[in-house]
Amino acid sequence: MIKNKKILWLSANLFGYELLKEAVKISKDNIRAIITLSNKTKTKMYDGVDRERWREFSIPVYEIEEINKEVGLLNSLNPDHIIMAGWRQIINEEILNLPKKGFIGFHPTLLPEGRGSAPIINTILLGLKKSGATMFYLTKRLDDGDIIGQVKFDVRENYYAEDLYNKTIEAGKVLTKRFLPLVIKDKAPRIPQERNRTVYFPKRSIKDNEIKINKDSPEEIYKKIRAFSRPYEGAYIKLGNKKLIIWKADFKNEKTK
Repeated sequence: MIKNKKILWLSANLFGYELLKEAVKISKDNIRAIITLSNKTKTKMYDGVDRERWREFSIPVYEIEEINKEVGLLNSLNPDHIIMAGWRQIINEEILNLPKKGFIGFHPTLLPEGRGSAPIINTILLGLKKSGATMFYLTKRLDDGDIIGQVKFDVRENYYAEDLYNKTIEAGKVLTKRFLPLVIKDKAPRIPQERNRTVYFPKRSIKDNEIKINKDSPEEIYKKIRAFSRPYEGAYIKLGNKKLIIWKADFKNEKTK
């Protein structure tokens, strides 16, 4: 058993919950606390899990509203590492510099490609054929830190958001098994990102979920339905003051006679 490290697990979603199950198998004693969101937070987690599920691990749980207001709490926990696996708040430099050995996160693309917001949604909307998960050190620059490891996978044309999400969870589990022991031993790789390959994904809003029948092509409509499906809020058609949400669709080319 690997001992003598203080790791804080920062997560508020299913991705982080599933990865934590792998982490405790490796060395539960090193994970000293779980930091998650309280029911008072304004941060919306589409893929959140019930807060009581974090207590299944028999590790102290701290529920917070905003990570950047918790310098005192984090200082008192004196972490060697903070590992972020599913968090939708931008973290300031003071918090990032707090753990003595580094602040580590996961991102559901192959960095430096796919930096930025809505990575799963963008992967489908942009029609990418390859994706994966990256474990890396966070810095003050967005998704810019040294890479610990990556796992690649194919993105099929019929994947919905949930399919891609599940592939990302499986990739994250592999990264956790492979590299968490090295993180604890201070032997994890630090591979600088190739700046000339950097691609930033565009920001998305709820307006992007709208299907515009008179404007969008059938291919674009199909992508929207898949990209915004569960765990997200669904692609929709506006009907007066109502929305028709479409969760599933088939795309077929009709043969002309």
